[in-house]
Amino acid sequence: MHNRSVGLESKRKPIKMFIKSVVFYSTLSSLLLLSFILQPSSVQGAVGVIGARAYLERVARRVVELLETRYITGTSLPIADYTAPINISASGLNIAGTVSFHSAFISKIGAIEFDSQRFKEILLNTEVSIQGSLKWHEIGVVLDFDADLEDYKGTGTLFVTYNQFDFPLEVTKYFNATAPTGSLKFMSIDNSNRIVTVGHPNNQHVQMISRAIMTSFDFRDMMILSFRNWNFQNLLAAVINDIPFPEVCYNC
Repeated sequence: MHNRSVGLESKRKPIKMFIKSVVFYSTLSSLLLLSFILQPSSVQGAVGVIGARAYLERVARRVVELLETRYITGTSLPIADYTAPINISASGLNIAGTVSFHSAFISKIGAIEFDSQRFKEILLNTEVSIQGSLKWHEIGVVLDFDADLEDYKGTGTLFVTYNQFDFPLEVTKYFNATAPTGSLKFMSIDNSNRIVTVGHPNNQHVQMISRAIMTSFDFRDMMILSFRNWNFQNLLAAVINDIPFPEVCYNC
């Protein structure tokens, strides 16, 4: 009987030691986990503009309103007079000489929209910049011309419709300045180069002049140069002054 009791006791010792080990390691794991939870995080908060996209959309909508009411007609979008050389052939017909364009103006803008897919927020050490783009669709341009060609001299009018203009929009806030600054400039026409031109009078020489507008970058480049010279600084400054720049968060 005594030997049996001793045997049972000897079997219980490993079991007790195992249980103590489990309790010890469980307690140690809990302490380590608690220490990790209570330890300050090493992840740094990001600096950003609160509601940057919504702010730029508000700016864009207001810019569009002013463009539609003040800029589409009149002299706010000037197109300078220019003379361009022409040398183009098609189906046995060749025309060469110069064409002088004058009295040009924007006759219509089908629609203006904010391109949210171009939205960016760029943070630098000295400033934060919020960027997007305005897209103009179906822009109509009317130009009178004087043609001085080798076998034709005459006057007429071209009606040119561009599919799309791209205007990058940017608002920048310098951290050491109280007010933001903005930029809105013509960048390019539609990459697909979709241009429709109708000429008057409708004769073969005017048709070839119309064709050159659609197919020759050099022939229409001076017209596009005028688009690049359009100045929207006063308009954009008025909009930025009316719409408060959102708060910059330094630990978001």
